[in-house]
Amino acid sequence: MKGHGKKIESHGAVLLVSIGTTQAEGRAVIDTCIKKIQKEYPKAEVAYSFTSEPVRLVLREQNEYILGPLAAITSLLDKGHSQVVVQPLFITSGARYHELYPIITALNELAGAHGAVGFDGILISSSLLMNPEDYVDTAQAIESIYSIKAKDEAVVLVSPTAEGGAEPALCQLQMILDDICPGGQIIIGTVNGYPDFEKVKKRLSHIGAKKVKLVPLTIVPGIHAWIELSGNANTQSWQKQLESIGCSVTVETKGLGEYDQVIELFMNRLKRTAESHNFLK
Repeated sequence: MKGHGKKIESHGAVLLVSIGTTQAEGRAVIDTCIKKIQKEYPKAEVAYSFTSEPVRLVLREQNEYILGPLAAITSLLDKGHSQVVVQPLFITSGARYHELYPIITALNELAGAHGAVGFDGILISSSLLMNPEDYVDTAQAIESIYSIKAKDEAVVLVSPTAEGGAEPALCQLQMILDDICPGGQIIIGTVNGYPDFEKVKKRLSHIGAKKVKLVPLTIVPGIHAWIELSGNANTQSWQKQLESIGCSVTVETKGLGEYDQVIELFMNRLKRTAESHNFLK
């Protein structure tokens, strides 16, 4: 019938969600994820959003407009995509992960043939750490990335932002890392949670580590990671605190998301979620 537009041919869409960053290294992680998803699902549209309003406001001042998750999802629906998979680029399923649930739940109330919008649905994929097997493959990936060659060496993975109630997930990851690396030389710490700096310091002393590599425990690195780990103006940076107790400290410039092993884990999470409901076909 004339006057009625034709809906687009959609093979679904993927929305990447990260906290957000203004750093080139962090943006490169997102670009890599987009390219890998486009290669795996060439017919799907791939978009991204930032949850952090302060980051979005800074970028807006630079004439770059990044949507938040709600606006990004509704934009994809408005384009005519009936199936959307949301892939969070988070390590744990903490507060930021669960902030996505009300958005997706509310929109899914409008789904279905008789829904107000009439799309199939929105799926939320898992973070890096969710199912039991996720902890094992993440620990294996971390062990493969950070090679420890001497007994007096240690790698300390530091979460620069609070995990929002998901610190037990980091403790579980630590236990599995200890199984894989019996020397206990890969250690997890947090800036604003548990295990804190004092806990990490005691563990370094216990294993006799003198050479420490600090690594930002984050997928998309932002400026806060560098400030907390090695900022010159921060007298309480982890580097300065460890050097004050006699450790030789280096700071890794890469976040976990800059390694292919970790990006592949997120690709596995996305594939697992999409296949569960036959999306992205």
